[in-house]
Amino acid sequence: MRRPLAKLMLPSALACALTPALASPPAANGALALDNVHVVDAEHNRVGERSCVRVQDRRISLIAAAGDAACRRGAHVLDLEGRYLTPGLIDMHAHLTLGPMEMKRERGRAVLQALPDDAIAEHNANRLVAFGVTTLRNPGGDLEAAGRYESRLAAGELVGPEAFNAGPVINNAELPGLAAAARTPEDMQAVVRAQVEAGADWIKLYTGLSPELLRAGIDAAHAQGRPAVAHLESIAWPDALAMGLDGIVHLMPLSPDLLTPGQRAAWQSTARGGTYSFFEWWEHFDPDGPQADRLVAAYRQYRPVFDATLVAFHAAFVQDQDNPYKDDARRYAHPRLLSHWNEWFTFAIGWQPEDFERARAVWPKVQRMAARLYATDARMTLGTDMSNPWIAPGISLHREMELLAEAGVPTAQLLLAATRNAADALGAGDRIGRVAPGFEADLVVLDGNPLDDIAHTRDIHAVVLDGRLLTTDALNQFKGE
Repeated sequence: MRRPLAKLMLPSALACALTPALASPPAANGALALDNVHVVDAEHNRVGERSCVRVQDRRISLIAAAGDAACRRGAHVLDLEGRYLTPGLIDMHAHLTLGPMEMKRERGRAVLQALPDDAIAEHNANRLVAFGVTTLRNPGGDLEAAGRYESRLAAGELVGPEAFNAGPVINNAELPGLAAAARTPEDMQAVVRAQVEAGADWIKLYTGLSPELLRAGIDAAHAQGRPAVAHLESIAWPDALAMGLDGIVHLMPLSPDLLTPGQRAAWQSTARGGTYSFFEWWEHFDPDGPQADRLVAAYRQYRPVFDATLVAFHAAFVQDQDNPYKDDARRYAHPRLLSHWNEWFTFAIGWQPEDFERARAVWPKVQRMAARLYATDARMTLGTDMSNPWIAPGISLHREMELLAEAGVPTAQLLLAATRNAADALGAGDRIGRVAPGFEADLVVLDGNPLDDIAHTRDIHAVVLDGRLLTTDALNQFKGE
């Protein structure tokens, strides 16, 4: 059962606001019939014949031929005129509640913090739904803020995706609002236990951990019945997967152990700290070389959950130019975050013109490695790193799909990564991520066939969120347009 149990109990003011967006008042029994629609079958790379999909009690109750009397009986019927139906999209890397990175003075020294913001969470939730995102994985943040979001969903005070939450990422240093410190295996056990008790669905481990602490974090998460996912740099991904790590985020391996001895020496002789490694490491890595083969083999053996978040890095690589990410942010990001990115916080702080040129020069290598990893049978999903610089809610997931399509990932595989694969990775594949009887009614109606062109995932005609139909007017309201 979906955890925000009362998501459809919208407050009266919001229900009134959405009334014009409904094609007609819903049926008294709450049934909805999406008639004359093609169900997209990404698993078999095809679309079905025109069908009628009946939604009742927040679930898909029947899929029949178009015009089927039993499907339409007593329901609010929406003739979709041959449009296309997919499961709701899942963003596996969306910092829903994250506020701006800020500096404060504490005992005479500067301390970085990233405190949660409930207004930003509500803003993000609305825009995610408007772009067809009905579920998310929150990869690190304040669990009290996550709890407030879920409580407001359950009370009908806002409309948004279901969230699966990690607590603050666990690292070797604390960052209030975003990172908790663990400096010994005993610390790690205590932090993991406290996060699970506070409601964490999974555990996020971070770049500063030693191999000993990474293993301790994996073991502690598993002892608490939670998967462990990590953002890693110094520790080579195959080594972490051999420890039992369940998932990896960001296509930035950045480990010296994934370079040949000659490549490693060349990189380390000139490497600068910070985000320069986003391109300097790639200048020495060969995505078709033996270390890349080792990485691909590890993905095939251990089948980790993975989201590449290409969009977050590409946005940094083109930050010196006019680009669509800035346009997206101006239209859809919360004003506090937009101001923050414009004023100082980006992933390209300190980069000079030649650094941007070097970054763009390695982008084909990043694309090539993405294509190789997404061709494995690992549990490949999609994420955006939403709320980090220039990553606006909702639209960025579509841009992530387009970047991966440009890298050569087939459209059907991208749709599976955004739906079925992600649902399975979240442990919810028995109730979301598919268009099938018995599954929860989180659905997206598209004007074009996304198997023909992944860009059609943007052509959203309607969203069904937990059984509630939202059409163009409501979706535009949620976008702020």
